[in-house]
Amino acid sequence: MEFQGGGETFADRLNYLFSIAGTRDAESRWHNFSTGEVADLISRSDDKYRVKLSRSYLGMLRSGRYTNPSIAVVVALVRCFNDHLPEGYPEISVDWLASGASGTRDSTPGNEALSPVVDQQIRHIAMRAGKMTPELRNQLIAILDMMDGKT
Repeated sequence: MEFQGGGETFADRLNYLFSIAGTRDAESRWHNFSTGEVADLISRSDDKYRVKLSRSYLGMLRSGRYTNPSIAVVVALVRCFNDHLPEGYPEISVDWLASGASGTRDSTPGNEALSPVVDQQIRHIAMRAGKMTPELRNQLIAILDMMDGKT
């Protein structure tokens, strides 16, 4: 099942996730999350999501005022929303939230072969890269290109 929906901008896709994700209350009624609830969920579970996210920052991402969150923030949002999608919805991918690429989390060819250890290593590298300056990221890309024989 391919993930559809969202919009053209990061804010559109993020707001789409707010419109579908949530939780059931004591009477089994569906409740969508507020901006503050998602920020609190992520910040309270720092060991799971590995970032602190303020309500105001998340609000600015939703409004489109901020348009370029770090990869660590995108990963945390994807993990949080995937944990709270209604039954039957396919999981979202970091690529979809960050860039609008179509498909589910597992639609990338070869993704099914990734072990949990490799997946964790990839996330760790991505989160570290998200904290680098643009110059350091360019150097890292050059090193990776050299290792792949592209230069």
